[in-house]
Amino acid sequence: MLKEIFKNKIEIDEADGKAKNLHIFSLRRPHMRSFHLAWLGFFTAFTSWFALSPLLKVTIVPDLKLKGTDLANSNISAVASTVIFRFFIGPLVDKLGPSRLMAMVLVVGSIPLAFTSLVSSSAGLIIVRAFIGILGASFVPCQYWTTALFSKKIVGTANAIAGGWGNMGAGATYLLMPQIFAMFKAFGLENGVAWRVSLVVPVCLCLLVASLCWIFGDDKPPADFITSGPLTVVDNEQNSKLLSESEQKEALGHVQGGGSSAQKHSVFYIMGKCLIDPNIIILAVGYACSFGVELSVDSVIGDYFIKTFHLNQQIGGLFGALFGLMNIFSRASGGIISDLAAAKYGLRGRYTWSICLFLVSSASLIWFSFCDKIETAIVALILFSYCCQAGCRATFGIVPFVGEYMGTASGLIGAGGNIGGALFNVVFSVYVNDLHTGFLIMGIVVAIGGAGLSTLLNVQGENFFKRKVTETKMEKVASEEEQDGMTVMV
Repeated sequence: MLKEIFKNKIEIDEADGKAKNLHIFSLRRPHMRSFHLAWLGFFTAFTSWFALSPLLKVTIVPDLKLKGTDLANSNISAVASTVIFRFFIGPLVDKLGPSRLMAMVLVVGSIPLAFTSLVSSSAGLIIVRAFIGILGASFVPCQYWTTALFSKKIVGTANAIAGGWGNMGAGATYLLMPQIFAMFKAFGLENGVAWRVSLVVPVCLCLLVASLCWIFGDDKPPADFITSGPLTVVDNEQNSKLLSESEQKEALGHVQGGGSSAQKHSVFYIMGKCLIDPNIIILAVGYACSFGVELSVDSVIGDYFIKTFHLNQQIGGLFGALFGLMNIFSRASGGIISDLAAAKYGLRGRYTWSICLFLVSSASLIWFSFCDKIETAIVALILFSYCCQAGCRATFGIVPFVGEYMGTASGLIGAGGNIGGALFNVVFSVYVNDLHTGFLIMGIVVAIGGAGLSTLLNVQGENFFKRKVTETKMEKVASEEEQDGMTVMV
């Protein structure tokens, strides 16, 4: 798998112009340039979405004279509002394209983030954080974008890496924002002014990256694409050859034509079809128990370390960053192992890997809730961090097989993650003075909703307890061709 990531040239499939491998250190247009723009847009959005979290407990709460419940309610609004945005982002990306939609999400999200500097009450903080929540929907165009550019052979890995690196933004903000705040304090600003001025940095990042996505992003391989270096095409017999300029245009030209079934039906028709699919519902609950866990922990982990182990804002931010920064490899490895399990055991392999991650995540969350020493708390944190983040990709490793409206299905399943994040934040708001109990309840829910319900999945006639009868050769070819055209988010 690693050799498919670090090759020094891009291979394309003459059937659809999609790349069959990654050249991770390349910025070549369109595949690798758009790959890096996709994860960078997602990273910037998450950095900005959680920009307030590292400063809330120690700086913003005293400045605005907030109560513990006010802080918890603002965390809920920041995550819950994303549910609404993501319900509609899926169909919109089907129609508008990922590069422009990514740019639009970043620009629109930067506006309420900028207005946060004018907040003077708990109600104002809750309202602006609700609108900042649109940044959480950036994950949909990110994953749609990579899916549009990479073939079935490598798309799972591309999605996992882009999704994981993007999610690192939630960890990076715990590293960056306390340091930016400290810098403005060193310039002589008071606390109440320094945290407000600090928000200029993520706002400017959003606008900069939005411009890059709009100007330099390619939604898919264009018909007139001419590479600056050699392209290799791999035909159906797996024979490789270099393409001339005219052959490149011919191989890529067909992707400009035609229309997807998503363009032939209304948004509400597509949503209705997806909402009655039991597999989509189960996967949405599973995503609530993986990505939802991640979102809620991102909101409280810094405060937890500061309060439980009596740390200052900067040191607490460092430990909080550890959780998010695990995404540098956890999501990708979750997807790679899911693919390896599927190669040997089919969909049952994907189910089993996902269930194992839920079980270990549940156990480590429960362990974390009882930790009273920082050393053991960090070990438990690393363990459930890996499992819930790898579980995000393991859950979405099943999504390409569940239906035809993958943009919408992925948006709905992704919204399940945000619903989970909001509900877990409600739990933390109830136990605002006893976060240990909040983590204990979370661990129990993950065991039941994640591991338990995943045993009920029945995709393409294959479930956890029984593998589908071997297909005929013609059926297998037809199935692979159908799956190759699907769109999936991570």
